[in-house]
Amino acid sequence: MASRHSNRPVIACTAVTACMAAALLVSVSALAQPAAQAPAATGWYTGFGLGQSRLGFKTGDFNIGPAGTGISFDESDTAFKFFAGYRVLPWLAIEGGYDNLGRNTVGFSNAGGAARLEYKVDALKLTGVGSFAFGNTGFSAFGKLGFGYTRVREDSSNFPAVMARGDVSESEWKITPVIGAGVQYRLPRGLALRAEYEHYNEVGDSPLPTGRARAGLWSLSLMYLF
Repeated sequence: MASRHSNRPVIACTAVTACMAAALLVSVSALAQPAAQAPAATGWYTGFGLGQSRLGFKTGDFNIGPAGTGISFDESDTAFKFFAGYRVLPWLAIEGGYDNLGRNTVGFSNAGGAARLEYKVDALKLTGVGSFAFGNTGFSAFGKLGFGYTRVREDSSNFPAVMARGDVSESEWKITPVIGAGVQYRLPRGLALRAEYEHYNEVGDSPLPTGRARAGLWSLSLMYLF
């Protein structure tokens, strides 16, 4: 079984770099303006982030086709997210959001030709977020725990030429645990930067047509605290 990776990680890193540059420009602009009243210790916040997703495919779920069929996995892609939350206490928030983990590909090849399976993942999630502030530095660390309602969408092409099955277009919803951790830095005028990693325990289902994977998301987000 072979495993190949495309140039998508390079594209993802470019997107993350662009996000960081944009966030830095916003930060400098905010610092150059008169300071506004700091956000309340409790209340609403919202944010948008860019990053990179990575799937850990359950390879046995995709071991299909006749003997001699090679399989390759493209496991990374650019991802984006939206989220909003309410700070119940200065150190505790309830947060909901949407994550789009991009598009990944499973490739199959043998004497009959080459086929591909596009594996697209997105999710709605609800988590509790606990944080710890490092004094008056503006920095805080946080962890989150909750559930995601994940969707896997699959579209295949050229299956009949490579294996004894037709092309498929499937969608699978699944509830799975979500955990995450990261750091946050508060800026003037109610803005904040957040860097974090989130992990979905399992998306998809077995056996095919969907197949299972673990999903992770690294992201950098710009937030506004009301």
